[in-house]
Amino acid sequence: MGRTVRGNSTPSLKPIQKIELSEKNIKLRGILVACLLVLGVVLIAQGVKGFFTTEAGWQAIEAKGKGASCSNEFVFLYNLGSNGVSATAENKAIVTLYTEATKNAYQLFHSRQSFEQVNNVYTINQHPNEVIVVDEALYKALSLVQENASRYLYLAPIYNRYDDIFYCDDDSQLVDFDPRLSEAVAEEYRAVAAYARDAAQIDLQLLGENQVRLYVSEEYLQYAKENGITDFIDFFWLKNAFIVDYLAEIMIAKGYTAGSISSYDGFSRNLDKRTDTVYAFNIYDKVGQTAYTAAIMQYTGSKSIVYLRNYLMSSMDERQYYELTNGEIRTPYIDMEDGVSKTAKNNLVAYSKTKSCAEIAMQVAPIYIADAFEEEKLLGLQDADIYSVYCKESAICYNEKTLTLSDIYAGEAVTYTTDYVGDK
Repeated sequence: MGRTVRGNSTPSLKPIQKIELSEKNIKLRGILVACLLVLGVVLIAQGVKGFFTTEAGWQAIEAKGKGASCSNEFVFLYNLGSNGVSATAENKAIVTLYTEATKNAYQLFHSRQSFEQVNNVYTINQHPNEVIVVDEALYKALSLVQENASRYLYLAPIYNRYDDIFYCDDDSQLVDFDPRLSEAVAEEYRAVAAYARDAAQIDLQLLGENQVRLYVSEEYLQYAKENGITDFIDFFWLKNAFIVDYLAEIMIAKGYTAGSISSYDGFSRNLDKRTDTVYAFNIYDKVGQTAYTAAIMQYTGSKSIVYLRNYLMSSMDERQYYELTNGEIRTPYIDMEDGVSKTAKNNLVAYSKTKSCAEIAMQVAPIYIADAFEEEKLLGLQDADIYSVYCKESAICYNEKTLTLSDIYAGEAVTYTTDYVGDK
């Protein structure tokens, strides 16, 4: 089985009106010489100046230096010089901060690799029932998981098997990993899911002062030994939600708020608290094998946005999606009840002014990862300042009364309308 990542491109930021999804997936001689020499010196001087200066305005911030980081999974746009300071100086400071932050995040949330002098998710998995001192950022993330009573992290053994699905080269290889194709696999996943749901079998104990103990029962340890399980927790599809929050908090703490950070897999943090700048977020909807930009969500001020979908949008999605020849797609969204990949909607956008991406994702997950869509549960989250936008047939449903939806798509195949559902 191939284990090479099939896609690693930066997601396009250009608005898309329509995306076709494939079935398998979707630059006087003496006087003249003197003049040319002068011109050459001027051009070189301008080039050198441009190399060491940065234009004010919206720029993409890119991490620098060597060493692995998660920066390739994020797009960081920033309005340099907007607060009156030198754009060049501001860019240098932000790049330095962002480079270090993306490197740290990569190491802290990694579940398959150890790093010198770093206790990360991998470290915790390798030392069940032992007290581990972790970085404050990881401790905070684990605390948030506990506060939200989320147990998706404990599906790690099943996540490992879905990784095998996503790296398969053809459908014939899926039978050893896909519970929809093998009853033996389905039975195994149900067993692991039962352990994952049971705090008496596995539970993270947060002991204060950044100390963590991953409790695993003797029964589960024995089961893990017999079945080759070495990973007990993994953020998996939730990882970038926590990382984008981590990156955002670091920037906010240093006063760098004139920008936004977004991951390729749907987690965005707008840091800008100003209300005189209007931002836009595309609302997509998949109909058949086509994803449409159904509308554009306009907003002002800082916001956390979570966009969940069950289809591929870029080559990077091949890390965590697999499309079968019959059009079915396996996603990273795994049900706590049976370990099966499932989604109740093709697309769902959830957002908040006060909640982080991780908080939104954990609250929305049981509603999105389900056999059937329970609209009332989703609408109920508005009491926790979590609002949503989703499509029901050709209607774009939203539950924040003041939300502005523009550029409503109308075409031969589908024409959208808007439907405020907040009073239901």
